[in-house]
Amino acid sequence: MKKILLVAVALSLQSYLYDHTNNIEELGSNYYYMGDGRESQILLSRNEKRSGGQTVVPEEVTHYAFNSEYIIARNIQNRINKEVKFWIIDKRQGTQPVALDSTEFYIELQKLNLNLKLQTRK
Repeated sequence: MKKILLVAVALSLQSYLYDHTNNIEELGSNYYYMGDGRESQILLSRNEKRSGGQTVVPEEVTHYAFNSEYIIARNIQNRINKEVKFWIIDKRQGTQPVALDSTEFYIELQKLNLNLKLQTRK
Protein backbone atom coordinates (compact mmCIF):
# COMPACT_ATOMS: atom_id res chain seq x y z
CA MET A 1 0.00 0.00 0.00
CA LYS A 2 2.83 2.41 0.89
CA LYS A 3 4.53 1.67 -2.42
CA ILE A 4 1.36 2.48 -4.39
CA LEU A 5 0.88 5.69 -2.42
CA LEU A 6 4.50 6.75 -3.04
CA VAL A 7 4.15 6.09 -6.77
CA ALA A 8 0.92 8.12 -6.89
CA VAL A 9 2.55 11.02 -5.05
CA ALA A 10 5.62 10.88 -7.30
CA LEU A 11 3.47 10.93 -10.45
CA SER A 12 1.43 13.84 -9.11
CA LEU A 13 4.55 15.81 -8.29
CA GLN A 14 6.10 15.01 -11.66
CA SER A 15 3.05 16.25 -13.55
CA TYR A 16 3.00 19.39 -11.39
CA LEU A 17 6.70 20.09 -11.81
CA TYR A 18 6.66 19.68 -15.58
CA ASP A 19 3.39 21.49 -16.31
CA HIS A 20 4.81 24.55 -18.06
CA THR A 21 1.33 25.80 -18.93
CA ASN A 22 0.99 27.08 -15.35
CA ASN A 23 3.56 29.82 -15.99
CA ILE A 24 2.54 31.64 -19.16
CA GLU A 25 2.40 35.41 -19.51
CA GLU A 26 0.82 37.05 -22.53
CA LEU A 27 3.14 39.69 -24.02
CA GLY A 28 0.79 40.92 -26.75
CA SER A 29 0.59 40.38 -30.53
CA ASN A 30 0.61 36.57 -30.04
CA TYR A 31 3.92 36.63 -28.16
CA TYR A 32 4.11 34.94 -24.79
CA TYR A 33 6.59 34.01 -22.09
CA MET A 34 6.55 30.37 -21.03
CA GLY A 35 8.38 29.55 -17.82
CA ASP A 36 9.42 25.97 -17.41
CA GLY A 37 12.36 25.83 -15.01
CA ARG A 38 15.54 26.22 -17.00
CA GLU A 39 13.60 25.96 -20.25
CA SER A 40 11.91 29.37 -19.98
CA GLN A 41 11.56 31.12 -23.32
CA ILE A 42 9.61 33.64 -25.36
CA LEU A 43 7.50 32.26 -28.18
CA LEU A 44 5.30 33.49 -31.00
CA SER A 45 2.09 31.54 -31.40
CA ARG A 46 -0.16 31.29 -34.41
CA ASN A 47 -3.12 30.11 -32.33
CA GLU A 48 -4.87 30.98 -29.09
CA LYS A 49 -4.14 27.68 -27.29
CA ARG A 50 -0.48 28.50 -26.50
CA SER A 51 0.38 24.83 -26.82
CA GLY A 52 3.46 25.60 -28.87
CA GLY A 53 4.86 28.12 -31.23
CA GLN A 54 8.00 29.50 -32.78
CA THR A 55 10.81 30.13 -30.31
CA VAL A 56 11.83 33.78 -30.50
CA VAL A 57 14.13 33.95 -27.46
CA PRO A 58 15.54 30.54 -26.51
CA GLU A 59 16.01 29.27 -23.00
CA GLU A 60 16.93 30.32 -20.45
CA VAL A 61 15.14 33.68 -20.29
CA THR A 62 16.13 35.32 -17.01
CA HIS A 63 14.67 38.84 -17.47
CA TYR A 64 12.13 40.48 -19.75
CA ALA A 65 9.83 43.48 -20.16
CA PHE A 66 7.32 44.57 -22.77
CA ASN A 67 4.98 47.27 -23.97
CA SER A 68 2.53 47.48 -26.89
CA GLU A 69 5.31 47.61 -29.52
CA TYR A 70 8.41 45.89 -28.11
CA ILE A 71 9.65 43.04 -25.95
CA ILE A 72 13.13 43.12 -24.45
CA ALA A 73 14.76 40.09 -22.90
CA ARG A 74 17.95 38.74 -21.38
CA ASN A 75 18.88 35.09 -21.55
CA ILE A 76 21.66 32.67 -20.79
CA GLN A 77 22.48 30.79 -23.98
CA ASN A 78 25.19 28.45 -22.82
CA ARG A 79 24.71 26.94 -19.38
CA ILE A 80 28.34 25.85 -19.14
CA ASN A 81 29.90 29.20 -20.10
CA LYS A 82 26.87 31.21 -18.94
CA GLU A 83 26.91 33.34 -22.09
CA VAL A 84 24.47 36.24 -21.56
CA LYS A 85 22.64 37.68 -24.58
CA PHE A 86 20.04 40.43 -24.97
CA TRP A 87 17.09 40.69 -27.34
CA ILE A 88 14.83 43.43 -28.72
CA ILE A 89 11.68 42.20 -30.43
CA ASP A 90 9.66 44.61 -32.55
CA LYS A 91 6.17 43.12 -32.32
CA ARG A 92 4.96 45.22 -35.26
CA GLN A 93 7.44 43.64 -37.68
CA GLY A 94 7.20 40.05 -36.47
CA THR A 95 10.75 39.27 -37.59
CA GLN A 96 13.18 37.00 -35.81
CA PRO A 97 15.42 39.15 -33.55
CA VAL A 98 19.19 38.78 -33.35
CA ALA A 99 21.05 38.14 -30.10
CA LEU A 100 22.98 41.21 -28.90
CA ASP A 101 25.72 41.75 -26.37
CA SER A 102 25.08 44.25 -23.57
CA THR A 103 26.73 47.20 -25.35
CA GLU A 104 24.75 46.65 -28.57
CA PHE A 105 21.56 46.18 -26.56
CA TYR A 106 21.82 49.47 -24.66
CA ILE A 107 22.83 51.37 -27.81
CA GLU A 108 19.72 50.01 -29.61
CA LEU A 109 17.48 50.92 -26.65
CA GLN A 110 18.75 54.51 -26.89
CA LYS A 111 18.30 54.63 -30.70
CA LEU A 112 14.72 53.42 -30.33
CA ASN A 113 14.11 55.75 -27.37
CA LEU A 114 12.78 52.66 -25.63
CA ASN A 115 12.23 53.21 -21.92
CA LEU A 116 11.75 49.60 -20.79
CA LYS A 117 13.64 48.09 -17.86
CA LEU A 118 14.41 44.39 -17.67
CA GLN A 119 12.55 42.64 -14.86
CA THR A 120 13.36 39.27 -13.32
CA ARG A 121 11.20 36.52 -14.81
CA LYS A 122 8.17 35.28 -12.95
